[in-house]
Amino acid sequence: MSAPPVSSLTPALVVLALFIFIMARRTVGQLQGTRFSAGRLFGFAGFYVLLFALLAAATLYAAVTNWGTAAYALFAPYVAVPAAAAYLAAPYVRRVVRFELRSDGQWYYRLSWHVPVLYLSLFVARIVAEVAVLGLSAVLVTFPPPAPSSAGAVEILIGVDLLFGLSLGLLVGRGIGVYRAHRDLSSSSGAPSPPSPPLPSG
Repeated sequence: MSAPPVSSLTPALVVLALFIFIMARRTVGQLQGTRFSAGRLFGFAGFYVLLFALLAAATLYAAVTNWGTAAYALFAPYVAVPAAAAYLAAPYVRRVVRFELRSDGQWYYRLSWHVPVLYLSLFVARIVAEVAVLGLSAVLVTFPPPAPSSAGAVEILIGVDLLFGLSLGLLVGRGIGVYRAHRDLSSSSGAPSPPSPPLPSG
């Protein structure tokens, strides 16, 4: 079966590029300072939880097809990896996030550069790995991507999924950490503790 022409993939390529651009823009915003919004934090995370569940279901179905009921053991790492990443990330982000009350009366927060950059890097690495296994057309034209028939390809996709699970856990943990730090801030006397360095105005 021949691959579709590049022209037919153009809309999907544009969507993928736009998606990565939005994530990169959010990364820059969190480095420079972005307005705190609990709805935005957890709404964004909720979307990725759903996306991870759909992709995991497709891979696990292929694993069961190849390995039978033994593949059900994969549920443990699929839950443990994002849960462990969130568990470790939340208290760390809670310690390193910095807040500033700006002239518009809103709290803005900033993260150390390696926190959002690590998440973005893991997400992009996951896309690159999936394209390498399934091909560009399979990843972009269909969702969830078609499950590979060979056991070796399934193993690679399991690793790709767990990489996504790691970045998902960091995202969820980041949201929890920022939310808890903001809650601590709200329950204090109204000033950040410890004192926060000034954030860029842009």
